Amino acid sequence: MNFIEKLKMKDNTGIIYRNTVYAGLVKFFSLFIALFTTPAYMHYFNNDEILGVWFTILSVLAWILNCDMGIGNGLRNNLVYAINEKNWDKAKKYISSAYYFLSVLGIVILLIIVGLGNLISWNVVFNISSKIISTRIMKITTLIVLASIVLQFVLRLVTSILYALQEAFIPGLLNLATNLILLLYVLIANYIGENNNIVFLALMYLFAANIPLLIATIWVFSKKLPNSRPSIFYYKKEYAFSILKIGVAFLWLQLISMVVDNTNNYLITLFVGNAAVVEFQIYYKIFSLPTTVVMLLTTSLWSTITKAKAEGDWKWIASSYKKFIKISLIFTLMEFLMIIPLQLIFNIWLGDKTITVNYGIACIFAVSGSIMSLRTILANYSNGLYEIRIQGIYMTFGAIINIPLAYILSCLFDSYISIVIANVISMLPYCMAQMIWCKRNILNKVIV
Repeated sequence: MNFIEKLKMKDNTGIIYRNTVYAGLVKFFSLFIALFTTPAYMHYFNNDEILGVWFTILSVLAWILNCDMGIGNGLRNNLVYAINEKNWDKAKKYISSAYYFLSVLGIVILLIIVGLGNLISWNVVFNISSKIISTRIMKITTLIVLASIVLQFVLRLVTSILYALQEAFIPGLLNLATNLILLLYVLIANYIGENNNIVFLALMYLFAANIPLLIATIWVFSKKLPNSRPSIFYYKKEYAFSILKIGVAFLWLQLISMVVDNTNNYLITLFVGNAAVVEFQIYYKIFSLPTTVVMLLTTSLWSTITKAKAEGDWKWIASSYKKFIKISLIFTLMEFLMIIPLQLIFNIWLGDKTITVNYGIACIFAVSGSIMSLRTILANYSNGLYEIRIQGIYMTFGAIINIPLAYILSCLFDSYISIVIANVISMLPYCMAQMIWCKRNILNKVIV
């Protein structure tokens, strides 16, 4: 079977193959852009503390995207069944109910945070002196990014629909468009000497993050699902609650995963200092590359597993699980092999902004990246089968210990690597428990 024929296969393996190939092309260009993004940002701001604050603002306010009551993931799982049945009326009710619910919720969140924004100091929240960024500029920047995040809150629903349609590479394409627009702005601003303006950068982020999502939404409902366009008249309480029933479970997983995954920049800011966020990002971007490839390979895995379960194809599920565990071992090896040429990579990548490699820190990042790759694979099977009890229990435990552990270790080591070590310790119990569950409930279910 040649390459073109594999791309045209309609079975579950074909879906994963096709999405992986297309997502691979998208990711190639994304990595190419990322290669230039960090150095461009480092030249855009003349102070590492301001750059550290920018990274932290994005990561903290992006938490709001995880407060969608799990609607996106609930819609994704329900929509797979409706599309498989070709029941477009049912699909329209699910989609309309999800958009209505999230629109109302987004407005409420915006009003609450704007109200709170007038009562608190964002300089205190992000641990930055008003001598470096004025209180007024900090407030304006935060509110612009907040507005952008709330818009994404609703517009990002299109990515869940795309996953349900087995078009899992397109969300990566949208992210690529966002990063490309931001990089072009930063490079042009650096070239013409209009850099070091955090407010303009925030405005460009608002535009870059939301326009691709809006275009994708128009395309989906004009070309892919013209009979299922959202309408307020198709909002149904029972469909909203059906989405919410699955969504709340996923919401909890989102929230606890957020504590482990998305608080690193903020914890470093609080416990070590803003400047340390920049060096953390340098190591993180390199050692997250294998995990990024694993995420690429699993682009459509979640929805395809849900589809296979609906079809009762447990043999395919078990076979794919064995293959992906082998893949995680390969990428663990890659994490540690990257340490060897790391100084050369830094020198070429960062140029005159290069840093000296600390090989102890590099090894810890390699361990962290390996565990993250394994966890990504295991979570796809847990979520796709909607068997999330193990994930809920052990990731809750990880979320509970992560922040206090990060604080204790930062007091001992006074380094941002304390937060990475806390992450590793927090994630390890889940990975071990989920692998035991998968062996009992997937591999032992069929003979492969």
